[in-house]
Amino acid sequence: MEYAAGTVGRVFLIRIDHGEDLLAAVTTVAEREAVAVGLVLLLGAVERGRLVQGPETLELPPVPIATAFLDGREVLGIGTVVREDGRPVLHLHAATGREGTTAVGCLRDEAQVFAVAEAVILELAVTATRRFDAGTGLSPLAFRP
Repeated sequence: MEYAAGTVGRVFLIRIDHGEDLLAAVTTVAEREAVAVGLVLLLGAVERGRLVQGPETLELPPVPIATAFLDGREVLGIGTVVREDGRPVLHLHAATGREGTTAVGCLRDEAQVFAVAEAVILELAVTATRRFDAGTGLSPLAFRP
């Protein structure tokens, strides 16, 4: 385990409109505003998207189980945006629901908004980056330069 202490800096409130890509919108704001590290909160609805809901087996690097949806769902999520190789990388886990059925996973690649979604980025004044780890196939947080 590693960790770093910091403080909350700027706050960004984002409205993402019908048809826009939620993931791209959050990443674009982080890029434009030079957010190095942030906490992301999300709510709204998505028309279509892709959830990763676990690895096929408990081996590293993991082979993701991906589930696409095209049916319109409510969405509630939390994640981080942290720079890797100078660009913001969003890691967002979300719960999606429709007609009493809920799915939880890592929202990846695309999340097209239905009607409207809202996101908040809380900029964190803490030194952290993402660094690819060939052993795990992941880009975990790194706290040292």
